[in-house]
Amino acid sequence: MKMSTFVPMNYLRDLLVLGFFISLFTGCDEPPEAIADNRVNDYALFDSSGELHRLSRYNDSKAIVLWVQGNGCPIVRNAVSDFNDIVNDYEDKGFTFFLLNSNTQDDSDETSIEANKFDFSAPVLLDNIQLVADALDVKITSEAIVLHPTSREVIFRGPLNNRLDYGAQKNEPTETYLRDALDAILQGKQPVSKEKMTRGCTVTRLSTLEKGDTLTYTRDIAPILAEHCVMCHNPNGIGPWSMSDYETVRGWSSMMKQVLLTKRMPPWTVNSNNFTFKNDIGIEDSLVRKIVSWIDQGSPRGTGKDTLSMIKPTSGDWELGMPDRVISLKKESVPATGLIPYRYQEIDLEFDRDVWLKAIEIKPGNPNVVHHVLLSSAHELQKSPISDRMISPKVDNFIAVSTGKKQTMAYPEGTGIFIQKGTKITAQLHYTPYGTATEDITQIGFYLLDEAPDVPFRSHNTHNTTFKIPAYAKDVKFVAEEKIDKDIKIYNLLPHMHYRGKDIKFSVISPEGEKTTLVHVPDYNFNWQWIYELETPFVAKKGSTILVEAIFDNSFQNPLNPDPSKDLKFGPQSTDEMLYGMFNYTVED
Repeated sequence: MKMSTFVPMNYLRDLLVLGFFISLFTGCDEPPEAIADNRVNDYALFDSSGELHRLSRYNDSKAIVLWVQGNGCPIVRNAVSDFNDIVNDYEDKGFTFFLLNSNTQDDSDETSIEANKFDFSAPVLLDNIQLVADALDVKITSEAIVLHPTSREVIFRGPLNNRLDYGAQKNEPTETYLRDALDAILQGKQPVSKEKMTRGCTVTRLSTLEKGDTLTYTRDIAPILAEHCVMCHNPNGIGPWSMSDYETVRGWSSMMKQVLLTKRMPPWTVNSNNFTFKNDIGIEDSLVRKIVSWIDQGSPRGTGKDTLSMIKPTSGDWELGMPDRVISLKKESVPATGLIPYRYQEIDLEFDRDVWLKAIEIKPGNPNVVHHVLLSSAHELQKSPISDRMISPKVDNFIAVSTGKKQTMAYPEGTGIFIQKGTKITAQLHYTPYGTATEDITQIGFYLLDEAPDVPFRSHNTHNTTFKIPAYAKDVKFVAEEKIDKDIKIYNLLPHMHYRGKDIKFSVISPEGEKTTLVHVPDYNFNWQWIYELETPFVAKKGSTILVEAIFDNSFQNPLNPDPSKDLKFGPQSTDEMLYGMFNYTVED
């Protein structure tokens, strides 16, 4: 009789940890390799300067060190110099450092002031709704929490050292807990946690304040989902599943929590303190916490009607009514898997006269696979009205873009786009497979003005086509810039890169040198591109410079990267790269 062997879970855990430490000593001269990462516990947080950090981007580190910070905490302020010394000594050895602020009372502006005043040597991650504090059980500031780089499990927690106590301090520490832990990791040993030794300021936890507050689906959650999620998660929407009733939402609830923690949903990671957008699909932090708390409470239904089950699916009707002209594109076959090069179709509008457009609506035949459709006009082969270069037909003359859920582009009141008789429109179609071979016949509806508008609605693209991105390179920065020679009013912004795009910022520098950032996308995702429609148009004066700043990540830490070993340059296909800053404008008199 064969006897079974019981293997304790802590032994398996130790084997995994040992494998992690052994991996620290493998050769470094060979090209980088992909790192196995299930992306669980892949926390994503904005820092106090507006950049977004997803921890899986640092999975090639020896470990990720979070030091809990709070504005005004005297022990943190006193210990900053110790922390900075550790960062200086260990960052080059492969460790990644952040400060973590989970105080509900500390906003980004106050934290930026604190960081500058006390010279923090690492970014401060903002966790004001305490989703990470709940996950890591953050209770006190000045605690160092060391995370495994791929599992994000805690492998050490405790103070930096024993130099500080409540109302007392030493000139030099006699115990160096964090340094000892990092040295242990470098030596392939398991660090010993010292969390009971931590001295700091207690973090007031929302989970404690919320005790006894039971959330329910019918009262609290369904209204949030109806307003922020059902627009895409419906039978005719682009979401992969429909939020059709309580049972369905409960079944998906664990996945909902994961994508909220990682900020993969909603797909609107925009940082803009100065401007708001008409088409903002983001969700307030307080509502994110409410959804996650409801899931953690077991997703109770509550009493009353299931309002999501009563929502009618989006209709296939034209949003703006029947167009003046409808063009059906040729049928496109979409395979089940793989990267699909852009496809192009030329459209003959067959207008018997010059016309002015007031709107365009793009109706994908199969929304599951249509990533975006971009329409451009080729008639204006002339000098740009606002710069000293010629217009490029497929670059500057975009007249409509359909991205994500946005299918209709209506031009501002008193404006319109001129289409000369005989002009042909080019449709650029980008498809993303979703697991089964299918077909698409996209329709385009054109809406006409009865008479010429007050001012033409134009498009422009400040771009860079000369950059080169080395294989395996991280955080490669390039800019595109262009001076305008007229006063203009900017309405919409469409920053555009491909799979290696990580971060993109669109700004205007006035003739006096003042920089105004109109939109910053710190977590750029090629699969989610938006036209950012300014709530209030921005006036850029003659002599201003349009500045587009981009960061590319050609490493294995970029999960969208199809091939990190490839050197990159500008090119039209999604496996090439682009740096575009497209925008719509009118010329001001």
